[in-house]
Formats: sequence, C-alpha cells, structure tokens
Amino acid sequence: MKRNEFIDPYNGTRGCYHFSSSHQETRLLFRSRKDFIFGVNTLALLLPGSDVQIIAYCLMDNHIHILLVGEYHKCLKYYDRVIHRMAMMIGMEYGITGILRAEELDVVAVMTDAQLKKEICYIHRNPYKARIASPLSYPWSSADVYFPLSKPAGSKIREIGARRVKNLFRTHETIPDNYEHIEGKILNSSFVSSDKAMMKFISSVEYFDLLRKYSLEAEVEESHGIHETYTFSDAEIQERITTVCRNEFHADSHKALNRKELLRLARIASARYGAGLAQLSRLLGVDKDTLGRIL
Repeated sequence: MKRNEFIDPYNGTRGCYHFSSSHQETRLLFRSRKDFIFGVNTLALLLPGSDVQIIAYCLMDNHIHILLVGEYHKCLKYYDRVIHRMAMMIGMEYGITGILRAEELDVVAVMTDAQLKKEICYIHRNPYKARIASPLSYPWSSADVYFPLSKPAGSKIREIGARRVKNLFRTHETIPDNYEHIEGKILNSSFVSSDKAMMKFISSVEYFDLLRKYSLEAEVEESHGIHETYTFSDAEIQERITTVCRNEFHADSHKALNRKELLRLARIASARYGAGLAQLSRLLGVDKDTLGRIL
C-alpha cells in the first residue's frame, strides 16, 4: 500500500512493517560494491537511537526492502533518514537526483507469525527472483544471519581510530562498541535482530523450505496489492550482455559470436534479466521472429 494510503493497524503501538522503495526502471541506486557497502552501513549507522529494529532487509540495484519493528512513526522516520542518506550518496557520486523519493514508498503491516515468515523469505528471495544470485550467496541482504552455520570473523570498529572511522564509514555518528566490520562493511550480526524472528520458524528446515518456494512471490505480492517487475534500460542490459559474453563465451562483445552462440546469449539475457524480444532484437541485431522461436 502506498505511503499516503496506509492506515496503521497497530494504532501507534509497536508493530512490524515491510517498507519497500519503488523500482527504478531506468536508473540504478547501487552501481558498485562501494555503493552497496554504503547502503548496508547506512542501515546500521542510523539504527542507534531510532528505537526500531531491523528484522530483515535486501538491497537490490534498483530498489530496497526493509522489515522493521517499532512504532510506525518511528519506523517511517528511520526509513526516511535511510533513503535520504542513500539519495545524497547517489547525488554526490553520480550527479543523479530525483530517485529514492520519500513519497514513493510501499508499506505493509505484518500482523501474524505466518505472514512474518513469508515476508522474511520473500525479502531474502529477491536476488533469486531477479536471477542475480542465490539468497545465501547474495552479500547485500540479511540472509546470512538466518540459521547460519558459522559467524564471519570481523574486526571491532572501536579498535579503529576516530579519523579512520570517519573516512571508512563516511559518518560523524557515534558507532556502537559492539559493531564489527569486514573490509569496511558492517556485519549483519551487529545490527539485524534475527534471533526472535528465527524462533517463529519451527526449525531451519521450515525456513529453507519457504525460501525455496516458487509461489512465494505471488502470495506476498497479492497481499501487498502489487506485482513487481524487473526491467532494465538498454544500457543496463548491454552492460550485462557484455559481462555474459566475457564469462560465458570468452568474447569482448556479442559481435564476436557466431549465430548459435548469439541465440544462446539471447536466451541467457531473457532468462536472467527479463530482456524482451524488441529489446534483444535491438541490442543483438537478431530479428524478432527468430528470437520468438527460441524464447
């Protein structure tokens, strides 16, 4: 439900809310590892003093999901601060404005344990849905603190000098002593409140079964009243096509491929990134009728 249409069913008491930004169809929010680290650190750095808890999150290159617990107005204030800081970074790094607007927000109240479990797994499934990575290997979500086999060995931020903290984390905020990081990325175990959420699952088996459930997106999106789509601009698809050419075909561009390889490339781009017939025809120089027969 859109921000201006949302009515808080918890009536000002502490509740659970799934906040998600609108998908950016032609512009990316995060373009590099550095950008994603900034996003994760933003979630962690703005949490102290907010009186809210992060239960789960996922940062995708063109949108974000955060599952929060707290009084609604405090959760909303925290979310607004998060997107403002991220928008400032995007503006400073790339000169892009007008994305991650506060009014472009979907918010859904989580009212039952069953819904909570679905929302958590839905959020963690986002990289898989976008055909980017498996939920467990994706580094920009909270999935690694749900039924982990081990805890990564991080370094205490308090052991870093104040000047290095300022430069590494780009903040003047006081960072809690218990926060740990690896190569400048604050660990999820420092700030994600997953312990009580994990107790809602019968066991890790239920969590992983739900995480693998193919119908989960449709169920959650129906409850949200939305149908998410993943679309990329020509430039973004072309960038991904070039990467596939290098990784899969050991070629610098699609122009070096033979016809059989070119059609295989089209199938990969369609399956992984949702590229359509017209877009693939335009980028690869293959007629739509031929593509229609193989996709």
